[in-house]
Amino acid sequence: MSGQPEEKKITPVGLSAAVILVLAVQLVALWITNYNKPVYVAVGPISVGPLTGTAPTVPLVNATTLVILVFATTAGLVWLVRRKLVKSFKTIVFVAVAFSAFALTWFTVDGIFSTFPWYGSPYVLPAELLIAVVPAAVVGYTIFVRNHWILSTTILGLISAEVGSFFASALPLEMALLLPLLFGIYDIYAVFRGPLKQLVSAAPAGALAGMSVRAGEFTLGLGDIVFYSMLPSIALYYLHPLNTVLTLFAVDFGVVFTLYLLTRRRLLPGLPIPMALGLIVLAVSFH
Repeated sequence: MSGQPEEKKITPVGLSAAVILVLAVQLVALWITNYNKPVYVAVGPISVGPLTGTAPTVPLVNATTLVILVFATTAGLVWLVRRKLVKSFKTIVFVAVAFSAFALTWFTVDGIFSTFPWYGSPYVLPAELLIAVVPAAVVGYTIFVRNHWILSTTILGLISAEVGSFFASALPLEMALLLPLLFGIYDIYAVFRGPLKQLVSAAPAGALAGMSVRAGEFTLGLGDIVFYSMLPSIALYYLHPLNTVLTLFAVDFGVVFTLYLLTRRRLLPGLPIPMALGLIVLAVSFH
C-alpha cells in the first residue's frame, strides 16, 4: 500500500525522500543477505506452508496459503478496529512485528559474533538477547507510546530489510519467486476492494503505527518495503551482482512510477508495478 495525505502535493523532494528510504532498506537487506548466505546455504531451504516435498504444486500451494493467511489476518484486524478494540489491534501488530524483529536480529547478531574469537564466552548469549530485544522494544514504544517518525522509520526499515532478506534466502527459490507475484496480485484487490482498504479507512489516527512507514510525503506499507528488498536479495543470493543491480533498478523504477501515479490518486497498491518489473528482470536473468 502506498498513499499520501490528501492535503499535500507530491514534490521532487518528497519523492526523493521516499526513494532514498526504499534504497537504504534494500542496501541493508543486501548486506544481511550477503553476510548470512553461508549459513542459509549450509542449512538449506526452509519449507513454509502446509506441504513439503518436491512436487511442482508444493510452492504454489504454500505461497497461496500465506496470501490467504494475510487476508484472514487483515480481515481480523478490520473486525477489531470496527468494534473499537484498538488496544487488541495494536497488541496483535506488536506481537507479529516485534517477534520478527527479535528473531531475525538475534540470528544476524549471532552470525556477526561467531566471527570473533570470544564467541564461546558465556556472556555472548545474554549480549545477543539484549541486542535483539532493542528493536522489539522500539516497536512497542512506536505502537503504544509515541510514533516518532525518525525512530519508527529507522526500526521498521531495519525489520523490513531483515524479513526481505530472510524470505529471499531461506525459502525455496520457486516459492520465493511466487510470493511477490501472488502478493502483487492480491495487493490490487486488498487496496481497492479488500480488507486493506477497509482497514485504512476505519483505523483511527496512529493505529497503523507498526504497519507502515512515513517516507517524506508518502506512507509505504511495511509489506511493500519487505518485497522491495526481497527481489534484489534473491538476485544476490542466487545470481551475479550485476543481476542484483538490474533487479534493484527495475524494482525502484517501479516504485518511482507508482509514487508518481499518486498525483492522480490518494491510495494505490504499492506492489504490482515494482514486482512485475523486478520479476521480469529475474526471469530473464535465470534464463
